[in-house]
Amino acid sequence: MAERTFYNWSKQFHCTPQRVHEPRSETEIIDIMAELSRRNAHMRVFGGGLSPGDIAMSNEELILVTNFDRVLNIDVDAATVVVQPRVTLAALSHELASHGLALPVLGSVAEQTVAGAIGTGTHGTGLKFGTLSTLVEGMRLVTPNGDVLNISAAENPELLNAVRCHLGSLGVITQVTLRVCRAFDLEATERPNTLSTVLDSLPERLRRDHYRFWYIPHTDRVWEWSATRTPPEQTERLGPWRRLGTWFNGRIVDHHVYESLLHLATYRPSLIPNINKLGARTRFSKPCYSMGPSFSQFTFDCLFKQHVNEWSIPIEHTAEALRSIRELITQKGYYAHLPIEVRFVGGDDIWLSPCQGRDSCYIGVIAYIPHARPHHHEAYFADFERLMAAFGGRPHWGKFFKFQATELARRYPQRIFDRSDDIWIRVIGYGTHSRTECFEHSVRKSGSYFCIEPSWNGHSGKSRWGWPRGCW
Repeated sequence: MAERTFYNWSKQFHCTPQRVHEPRSETEIIDIMAELSRRNAHMRVFGGGLSPGDIAMSNEELILVTNFDRVLNIDVDAATVVVQPRVTLAALSHELASHGLALPVLGSVAEQTVAGAIGTGTHGTGLKFGTLSTLVEGMRLVTPNGDVLNISAAENPELLNAVRCHLGSLGVITQVTLRVCRAFDLEATERPNTLSTVLDSLPERLRRDHYRFWYIPHTDRVWEWSATRTPPEQTERLGPWRRLGTWFNGRIVDHHVYESLLHLATYRPSLIPNINKLGARTRFSKPCYSMGPSFSQFTFDCLFKQHVNEWSIPIEHTAEALRSIRELITQKGYYAHLPIEVRFVGGDDIWLSPCQGRDSCYIGVIAYIPHARPHHHEAYFADFERLMAAFGGRPHWGKFFKFQATELARRYPQRIFDRSDDIWIRVIGYGTHSRTECFEHSVRKSGSYFCIEPSWNGHSGKSRWGWPRGCW
């Protein structure tokens, strides 16, 4: 069989697995998992490849869920939908819209698969809403030895909060049941402001249905976005001239002009502060207002290829953290691309959710790769991670980070990792262990980054599910 190489969207990470499995039915998945267990093999499930990190990569074995891309059932009265794992959020949103339904919240990008989005704790913004993992009402999972588990409030409920943010490490998902809502529109207002003004009145701003802002490094400017939910029939649509203007600014100015300027700055990085100031004066200087279906308002074009590093911190540290980032960039002389995105997400009780136990502020820094030419960002990202860690931060599972296993373990409540009861054994394969051991057997170093593997030979013997003893 010819070798196949798989890339993530930015092409920062890739893998060339020894074997690739592409099942067409749940029965085939069961057989594959049983065979992998007998051979004591490692595998990952590869979906859309949208993660900026390498969480779905493996040079050993990959399972592709390409053939599992159907919406199986929509219950309008119950406001639930059952989907296969490879369905994208975009495809699901369009299908729901035809039934007068919508996902309650979305992130900035909707090309991810449902299984990947919930598995990494993908999020949007708005303190009334959690990550997409919180929408999971049920799941059908083929475990590592080929058993099939139905998990919901009615069946195996003790496992639900373990699998909602699964990291792709508990088996192969064949079905997901999501909670949805009646379709709604968003009236969005965008406007420039100063960082000090926003931070000084942040609690008031966070009362809005959805709120986020982008800080423009090397300036004191931010770009605010806030949105109010309204019934669909009350919203006017953009006229053709405004749609043309939106297309021109997005496609011509943002893509081609901005990318070309950043490409020039890879030869002379000192241009970046002036490029950012130019952006603040031109693209982010005039308030604007838009109305439309929730899907089109939540999402936007993330432009060209990029490195992204995003962390969740307790919301009470938001202002201090942003001021510290601004000071870090100034003191260290880093040339930071715009923007630094700041979003807000409600807390949950999902075991490995970055929002576990707390309302959270997500802060993400970016380094574009204009015309395939990288911008040197390694020291900037490393200092950003250290700063986020100092504020009790947890990295976004699907994005780039370098945190060690022992540090990851300290970020989550002790009670999660010190379980010795049957619930924990059923999820990760063994009972008495420390939280540090858990992460040491679930995070591997590969070059200069870390990712999640499904199993390790760190302990002798097999788990109840047939994997070598290990966990996430």
